Amino acid sequence: MNDRHFTISMHILTLLAKNLDQWLPSAYIAGSLNLNPVIIRTALSKLQKQGFIETKEGKNGGSRLVRSPEKILLSEIYLSVYNQTSIGKLLPSPNPECCVGKKINQNISELNLCIEKVVFKQLEGVTLQDFSMKF
Repeated sequence: MNDRHFTISMHILTLLAKNLDQWLPSAYIAGSLNLNPVIIRTALSKLQKQGFIETKEGKNGGSRLVRSPEKILLSEIYLSVYNQTSIGKLLPSPNPECCVGKKINQNISELNLCIEKVVFKQLEGVTLQDFSMKF
């Protein structure tokens, strides 16, 4: 995964895990990530749809975890933002007459799948609580 969605999600969820008894406003979360609040609200919306958080509007609103951090596996978070680009995007139209071009996308896809399996296996044994204890 070459984008930052996993990192943003991990940052948000770790911040919420460290503040379980509070509703954290999107502006506060955006300040922690040093990102535009619009990006954060988009990420929060996706995390809510995935069932990790709940949000409440208004003066005392914000976001908080729906589930205990001990019950959220990092592999779940990873799958929620998975985009199948660990190595990079496939070539749109390599030359099918070339010995490399005709099979490059297939072989890169297989390599990517192997990498994803290793990453997933590593994340499967770690909870959000485990990760948040590092902070």
